[in-house]
Amino acid sequence: MNSPESIPKEIKLEFSRTNEMIMAFIEWMNFCILDTARDVNFHDNHLLSFLNQDILETLMGVLVHVKERIHTPAIRESRYLLELSIKLAYIQQKNYSMPIDEKLLAFNKTIKSTNIAPMKEIDLKYLKKQSAQNFLSDVGRLYGESSRFVHVTPESIKYRRERIGNDRILGKESNEDLKSLNDLLQKMYAASIVFISHSVPQYVVGDWHVDSNGELKDWYFMKSRYVAEIDSTLDYK
Repeated sequence: MNSPESIPKEIKLEFSRTNEMIMAFIEWMNFCILDTARDVNFHDNHLLSFLNQDILETLMGVLVHVKERIHTPAIRESRYLLELSIKLAYIQQKNYSMPIDEKLLAFNKTIKSTNIAPMKEIDLKYLKKQSAQNFLSDVGRLYGESSRFVHVTPESIKYRRERIGNDRILGKESNEDLKSLNDLLQKMYAASIVFISHSVPQYVVGDWHVDSNGELKDWYFMKSRYVAEIDSTLDYK
């Protein structure tokens, strides 16, 4: 998306990681849409058929912000993506075949609420029981950490004050700052991928994890323990 010459030298290495991470998510998302759309009712009953645009918009927006060394909006946008992924999986699992208009009415309160407790009702069938519990605990922490930047909080004010005190004003974030941001985004995006994987048919998840030559896919998010576990539980080996 961005030419190497346009990226400040001091953040080039970590920005390349941001770019790889986001492009890997987008590639996976596009595959999920195309493969799930093999179902003729996809556009009538699956929220992903149009919410994929929100996901793509968020990811591309994060990439633009990071390029300009603007970090907190990237966290806010990614928190939205995590919330969206949870609600998407919850609603699709509750009634996959229900028409979209009926879903919006039936799950109106869930959609409007910022409470992510419904994630506990999602059947995380690709994760072992203990892993699923650990995953939900991790997601709760990620959601709480990222929510500090959605609303005005003492933590968000302290965050900005500390950076001003260290002469890290807007646009002067360091490579270390970007590494910390990338570490957070990687965990959030991997969590989103786990949730969305539980909103689509199993054949879609299996099709993605194996290349056309039968080899396991070399994919950025395979370094995530939970995404890797999804791969290990699929019955194609």
